[in-house]
Amino acid sequence: MAAIRNGVFVLSLRQQVIFPAMRTSVAVSSQTFAQLCDFCEKHSQTHIAVLAAKDNKEEGSDELYSTGSWCRIASHAQSVTKAGNREVSVVTLSLEGQCRLQVKRFTQTSPFHVADIVLLDQRDPAEDSTEVKALAQSIQQTVQELLQAGTSRQVTDQESSSGGSLLRNLFGGKRVRWPASSSVLADMIAAGLSQLSMAERQQVLDCVELKPRLQLVLDMVQKVMEVQKLSREISSKIQKRSQDELRETVLKRQLSELQKEMRKLRSKQGESFARGDAEGEDQGEENENHEDDEEEEDEITVLRDSIKKAQLSAEANKIAQRELKRLQNIQPHHPEYSVCRNYLETLANLPWAESSKDDLDLSAASRILEKDHYGLDKVKRRILEFLAVQKMRGDMKGPILCLHGPPGVGKTSLGRSVAKALGRKFHRIALGGVRDEAEIRGHRRTYIGSMPGAIMQALGQLKVNNPVILLDEIDKLTRNAMFNPSGAMLELLDPEQNHTFKDHYVNTPFDLSKVLFLCTCNDLQSIDRPLLDRMEVIDLSGYTVDEKVHIATTHLLPKQRRLHALERDEPDQSAEEASQESKIGAESKESAEPEAEPKATRPEPEMPLLELTPAALQELITKWTAESGVRSLERRIAQVCRWTALRLAGATGEGEGILASRQQRTEAQRLAESALADCGPSASGLVTVDSRHLPHIVGAEIFEPDLAERLTVGVAMGLGVTATGGQLLFVEASRSKGSGRLTVTGQLGDVMKESVSTSMSLLRSKIYYAASAAFGPSPPVVRIGPSAEQTPASLVSWRPALSPAILTAAPSGASAEDTGSAGGFNQLFSEIIRSKPASEDPFRGDDVHVHFPAGAIPKDGPSAGVATTLALASLLLNKPVRSDTAVTGEITLRGHVLPVGGIRDKVLAAHRAGIRHVLVPFGNQRHVQEEISDVALGDVDVHFVKHIDEALAWAFGAEGPHKSWRPSAVPLSKL
Repeated sequence: MAAIRNGVFVLSLRQQVIFPAMRTSVAVSSQTFAQLCDFCEKHSQTHIAVLAAKDNKEEGSDELYSTGSWCRIASHAQSVTKAGNREVSVVTLSLEGQCRLQVKRFTQTSPFHVADIVLLDQRDPAEDSTEVKALAQSIQQTVQELLQAGTSRQVTDQESSSGGSLLRNLFGGKRVRWPASSSVLADMIAAGLSQLSMAERQQVLDCVELKPRLQLVLDMVQKVMEVQKLSREISSKIQKRSQDELRETVLKRQLSELQKEMRKLRSKQGESFARGDAEGEDQGEENENHEDDEEEEDEITVLRDSIKKAQLSAEANKIAQRELKRLQNIQPHHPEYSVCRNYLETLANLPWAESSKDDLDLSAASRILEKDHYGLDKVKRRILEFLAVQKMRGDMKGPILCLHGPPGVGKTSLGRSVAKALGRKFHRIALGGVRDEAEIRGHRRTYIGSMPGAIMQALGQLKVNNPVILLDEIDKLTRNAMFNPSGAMLELLDPEQNHTFKDHYVNTPFDLSKVLFLCTCNDLQSIDRPLLDRMEVIDLSGYTVDEKVHIATTHLLPKQRRLHALERDEPDQSAEEASQESKIGAESKESAEPEAEPKATRPEPEMPLLELTPAALQELITKWTAESGVRSLERRIAQVCRWTALRLAGATGEGEGILASRQQRTEAQRLAESALADCGPSASGLVTVDSRHLPHIVGAEIFEPDLAERLTVGVAMGLGVTATGGQLLFVEASRSKGSGRLTVTGQLGDVMKESVSTSMSLLRSKIYYAASAAFGPSPPVVRIGPSAEQTPASLVSWRPALSPAILTAAPSGASAEDTGSAGGFNQLFSEIIRSKPASEDPFRGDDVHVHFPAGAIPKDGPSAGVATTLALASLLLNKPVRSDTAVTGEITLRGHVLPVGGIRDKVLAAHRAGIRHVLVPFGNQRHVQEEISDVALGDVDVHFVKHIDEALAWAFGAEGPHKSWRPSAVPLSKL
């Protein structure tokens, strides 16, 4: 009968199952043993329940099987083992399985398990049946065969442990002693077969009925027998194959030695065989038979000569000579032969000692840089500094420069110009989407299809060890949990380590210190900080309108005219010039076609067929493009060139079919034709495009609505920097009836959310200081509600009513540094203090919502602090911010304006949008003076502020900054 035991200690085991009628040793921790002893002593128990834990993938999972063994604690022994560098105390319990058990429920799970269990009867009535006895005999025969197979032949350790030795220990070695009980027989075999998994053992333990359990054990033993049989067959085949391969290798090596000796004999007797007619025919046949051997010898000779000419380093030469000897002993048809040969060819093709001579003419280099790019003074000066040091020293290490800027400012094309100015070869490596380190450092030769990395391949193509290598879009490297190619770039871009750069395929150090690495990126935040620390970052900000007009006039427009055949010359010259512009500087002069030289010396055409007036270029820039670079501008110019080509084709008769059917045209098309009538072409074939023609050529204008219309009450205009350059950032605030809650939207980061909270707290503090001026240094406590949570009405207990005379006084106990200008902010907030009752907080009872438009774009950074404060102040004052002003800067709770980054990009963004005034932190004064010229500023006035009161006075003053009141602590200065 089944017996019930309540409150039994449960010992959970991992990767181990204990069966009844067996004695097993179990290792437990000292903590578990102490808990077991306390429990058994407290409840006077000598038996425990042992359950196996389920093999879940989740760490920390403690789910147990419901069927286990009822065991008696026979003995225990304590020992100390080492786990790493520390010693751990372990207790070994000797447990005797009594019977199976079933868990009814767990009454405790922490710190150890306690359960109510049901003991299952070990004696099965069907044990004496004929079927059970037949199954037991089948199991005994199968196990006997398994034991004999282990002793009749020499088996591996794995086979012996899985099928023979454990069973032999259980059943007595040569003379098997079977247990009398069929139930014990099934349990002992399940425990003795080490090939069974823990789940399979638990399956046997769960099977309470004897007949199904015997059938299950029989199936498992037969399965082990089949596995052993297949394993022996596979081992036999492998052993036979190994012997055949070894025999073949020995015979081939002997044959190779015989062939070498035969070639030596033939070389001595070659002259005598060549003189005789009959002997000559025989010699020709033998030469044909041994042609492959001679080609093999020629390949090895060529490789040896190439390695000698390459002037490898000592370590690389040692590896090359070892591989050469290995190659001589490998047959050509063997797969390893091509692998070894390719490796040696790679070593021989690398420019170990080949360098191009630098053009150290500083004047010529400066002219080339000025001709190819307008502006970019920092990069040009850095390249000229490198040339100057190289001219004086001679062995200057190549710098590692990172060109950071928005798209379209000329970062990639600048690499070609730098190589041209230095007289070096150029190679560009696109890193966008690279996710595997092996693409940069190469694959190890153990892999099939292995090859060198991109750097070694580039050097092998260029044949020099001091080229200019452009690592384009280094911020677009793909990173995830498995791959991070940025780690491979650390050694590559470290001047202190790249002289011993080790490619995985080459597997020997190579000196990259002479290489000039140029990297480009749009966003520094996406580059790993250790990698960014190894590079010299040079910021390339956007261009002003005047700079874009100059670039379009000198570079973009002539280039597009040549590409669209708008030059008075042969059509093939424009194609030739276009191809020359797209060629990489790494191409050697010998690879150019012979007929290219006379075409390059042809005189330029007398005049172009298209002319864009300066006014048209300026309109094209301001009304059809809104970018930091010039890519969109170039596309618009190309659109004008295509329209010009179509117009010229129609004028010469080739496009009559396109320009016909005038009766089918709409009124808009007729108006466009009338407006474009004075474009030409003239008698000389010149087409002139002015600003009034652009809407009919490139379409409707693409521009922002009037900014003044957007700056209503509660709206301020900030400035931000993105991967595409500087942009205007509008901050909108609104209030509605509610409970004093603050809501912030616009997909913002934590820093911008904190800026909004800081701005709200700053405005609350100003109202508090204005109130404290009326009642002295110790006014009643005013609890202003939190900015991000709901404020209960009971917390706002008091607020003084102020008279106009008091509003001009400074708050008692507050310094000018803390409050800026007391009279200033009192004047600004006097409306709020007068408009509310004495017991009401101006923020009480209203929900405030701050929104940053373009919610699909993530935004973060501290630069929105001043703009957020102005938007909230405009909402509270019910007065709009000045529509001609954009602001940037971080604020503190005391109202100080802290410096921020990206000043040039922000000022240029304001310049593109037509903003007249920009408020900049006083700490950024040197950035404005160093990075922005007076010509670039144009009509933009830059003002420097130290305190938020200066920005509030400027944004809400009735008059200009020179006539309205000015803070006395820090004057608002103008550049």
